[in-house]
Amino acid sequence: MRAILFGGLILGLAVAAALPSCGEAGEALVRGAASANGGESGIALDCPASGVLHGPWSLHFDETSIRVRWDACKKSPAAITVTPERGGASRTVEGEQTASEVLTSYDVVKTIAPDLPGTYYRTEVAVTGLAPSTCYRYELTAEKGRGGRFCTARTLGDPFVFLAIGDTNPAVGDTDGVLASVTDGKTFGQKPDFSVHLGDMQYYDSVFESYATWFPAMAPLFEAGALEPSVGNHELERAHEFEDYYKRLFGGAGFDGPVEYYRFESGGVWFFSLDTELELTPSSAQGTWLEAQLADAAAKPGFRFSVVYFHKPWITLAAYPHFPELRKHYLPSFQKYGVRLVLQGHIHGYERFIENGITYVVSGGGGAALHDLDASVATRPDEAKARIFRAKRYHGTLFQVQTDRLDGRAIANDGSELDAFSIDLGK
Repeated sequence: MRAILFGGLILGLAVAAALPSCGEAGEALVRGAASANGGESGIALDCPASGVLHGPWSLHFDETSIRVRWDACKKSPAAITVTPERGGASRTVEGEQTASEVLTSYDVVKTIAPDLPGTYYRTEVAVTGLAPSTCYRYELTAEKGRGGRFCTARTLGDPFVFLAIGDTNPAVGDTDGVLASVTDGKTFGQKPDFSVHLGDMQYYDSVFESYATWFPAMAPLFEAGALEPSVGNHELERAHEFEDYYKRLFGGAGFDGPVEYYRFESGGVWFFSLDTELELTPSSAQGTWLEAQLADAAAKPGFRFSVVYFHKPWITLAAYPHFPELRKHYLPSFQKYGVRLVLQGHIHGYERFIENGITYVVSGGGGAALHDLDASVATRPDEAKARIFRAKRYHGTLFQVQTDRLDGRAIANDGSELDAFSIDLGK
């Protein structure tokens, strides 16, 4: 099992004093034995009549297929109706439910919905036979009106929009405002095909947040398009959290790698999701995978460029560790194999750097408490020279891939544009 990492956000001594005292991780959180109905002894889970508990969302897409998932608290219909967004015939696709014993427990603050251990059903519908470069709407059979949108991978040359967002913490910051501003389609005149999440999806460490409260808040992101996440340190706050939530519900988001790191492609652009909680040194399994897969992607017919994304930044001027040695090591491979953009989270704010022809964007303003972005200016002079822009704001970053350039727009939670830039794809 993965290592358990702790860290986080101090909300004040008054809050801490009101909570149960904890020794080892989770000691005060588990307050009863798991029961078969998805609850603890003495605590009943309010399972909806439809059985649909969390979601739905989509992931693992290519030009002709995608997977739609949701989490259920009882056996229920595992089917969706799929309709082309621009009109056309609908069809119903059947899926399957997989029962799992969830061990994670979080029931600390009585004003928030708890996460309870028990039996849950990951529901997955694999939709095949789709048309390339096409967006669809879908609705769950189990619950009328509940569904979302997804797009298949674009064919070479088709423009498309994608979203980068990290550190989503609705209990603390204005995640609602961010999601409303970046999923409405106004910035580039079209909604994002998919979102890359830069890690720290949900924060038990903020105390007032559980997955039960997080999932409804994230519905606008799930409904907009596919979700392609990366692992952050807050995905490992509790002993079983990674297995119960990230791996079970979001694992297998891409191709050609394990749960922790993978790749996918759209319109000749290759995306590489990495895990900064695992070794990324040249000799590590993840490091050798990355270099081999970058080379393989660059050799594919129709290859345009690559985007690498992960949680803990390789370059930042905030008061957090960064990893210049990794930037130095991977630079030759990034230049050789066409990496033009590196997306990073962990730092709660927005930073943009240009170094050796590669654009590095920190986009961790999804809702967690904002950081001082200038804390390391004096001690990191090389990075300070490379930084082009920064904003201590809640935000998400939208990108539009065009024929000759990649346009980026950092959009704040009030809908205002914080930063705008273009990467010339001809160079």
